[in-house]
Amino acid sequence: MSEAHDVSRSASILEQWLPRIHANPEDESVRLVMADQLLEVGDPLGELIMLQCSAAPDLERIDALLAKHVRSWELPLGGLVEPGTTRFERGLPVAVRMAGRAASLIPPEPGPAWCSVREINWARLGWSVVHGQWLAHPHLRGVTRMRRVELFWARLMGQPPNVSRLELCGPVGPHLSGTPAAADVFDRLALLPNLSWLELCDAYVSDVSLCANSRLATKLARIDIIGQGRWTLTVTPGAEVPIEATLVSERSIEAFERVLLAAEGFGTRALRVRWERRLDAECVERLRRAASGFSHVDWA
Repeated sequence: MSEAHDVSRSASILEQWLPRIHANPEDESVRLVMADQLLEVGDPLGELIMLQCSAAPDLERIDALLAKHVRSWELPLGGLVEPGTTRFERGLPVAVRMAGRAASLIPPEPGPAWCSVREINWARLGWSVVHGQWLAHPHLRGVTRMRRVELFWARLMGQPPNVSRLELCGPVGPHLSGTPAAADVFDRLALLPNLSWLELCDAYVSDVSLCANSRLATKLARIDIIGQGRWTLTVTPGAEVPIEATLVSERSIEAFERVLLAAEGFGTRALRVRWERRLDAECVERLRRAASGFSHVDWA
């Protein structure tokens, strides 16, 4: 049987089964039927599906298949994706990283291959209102997580309906301080209908206050804020101790004091304070004073 004939049969099999998989992505049985048929014509995608659906997958073989074929398997996603970076699960793309050229292009309509994508990494690219409209396309309804979104551009994101986890790259304050945008950037994000988890990277202390005093703060189940690699703040309103703050660099003790004060905006019921390096008695006392507005403090 000729190679051209096998390629034609593979295309026919994909055309028959992929719409059913996209319509019901959790039905693994449909994927396995397609994988069987692909294996019959020697298509390596069939092997990848079988391996990734296995209870004990051969990871080495999976890596070998991806190393050899990932570029061809990415092609249906179009030119917006950074080559070789797509993550596959059960044989289909689930996580992509946008290419640098995506910021300057008017994005073409996403094809059906995007139906299996659950996560988009924007790699801190700038974008426009056009990209926000692109995110509203029905083929992107499965996207539940977006990573490395510049917070300034997040205001143009629109309302992708199923995004539940959003990673933003700040800081907000230095770019927007004193402007109307500074006051409403988090409030705009509160309009995302299913957002429950916010991750804010490279934040400043002022960003803690902006977030804590926004409508978004009362909506989310979890907020993670990372302050320039010097401190972290995690807010989980439903937890017994809803706020946890960690000092990463002892040289940032002054900024961390201000973080503890700003964190009161999320509520003052209970706080857990951690530090990664030994602090002297004076520094500990400074932190105790900064945390005095909380009803209970766990010094972990």
